[in-house]
Amino acid sequence: MAHVVPFDGCNRNFGPPPGLEEMVGHLPCFMNGAVVVSAWKFTPEELQAIIDADGVAFISVMSGASVFATFVGSEETTKQVASDTGRVW
Repeated sequence: MAHVVPFDGCNRNFGPPPGLEEMVGHLPCFMNGAVVVSAWKFTPEELQAIIDADGVAFISVMSGASVFATFVGSEETTKQVASDTGRVW
């Protein structure tokens, strides 16, 4: 499973909900009041599996019945998208 990685510009660290410390880790991220950005790193095996699947990656958002706007991209393209909402890192 891809794992979250801190990056230059992180200004917030979300912790796991009480009682889920063994299952849920910390989430270092950048926030500007309108957008939350986190960075994820794939293992070489995961990255190869995505390449082998025609570059298709899947995203799961554990939100129940709500769907939130989601963007996946490189740091450069994510900064461009986030800049539409305010300051970036």
